[in-house]
Amino acid sequence: MATKIEVQVPVERQKAAQAAGNFELEDLPGRLSQPDAAVRVGKTQKQDKPLKVVRSLNGITKLTPGQMIVNYGRSEARWATAYQKRRAGSADFIELISYARQIIGLDDEGQLLICLMGHAGQGPCIPLWVPREEVTLTVQPNDIILRFDDAGFDW
Repeated sequence: MATKIEVQVPVERQKAAQAAGNFELEDLPGRLSQPDAAVRVGKTQKQDKPLKVVRSLNGITKLTPGQMIVNYGRSEARWATAYQKRRAGSADFIELISYARQIIGLDDEGQLLICLMGHAGQGPCIPLWVPREEVTLTVQPNDIILRFDDAGFDW
């Protein structure tokens, strides 16, 4: 019988220096607005708001192989939307993901990965998945945490 791999990513809540304002899941461009699960972070755990499938932040940060979680604040969402507009609506999923504050995945062997990626709108994205023994998801109030299943890490 195969062992089920499941890893709980710890979460660190930070207080926002200044509220960046609310945004909705539908405000995210392209496939970002259609995650497999999503939660809006509140000031406290009780104030977290489920947006899709899961009921809590703990539910979204419990990863199984092939899943990826990404963190978007208001600023990152605006940057991704602006990039999508500059690309006339044809930005790749990877390009949109590159604007996330944090990208964390779990590969088929149960290894936690963080993705270091960027392009700043200056050319192609070059994702680099780096194995990590420990990873903490850092969130602020009003962030939206997205989970994508079957992400694959060979982009």
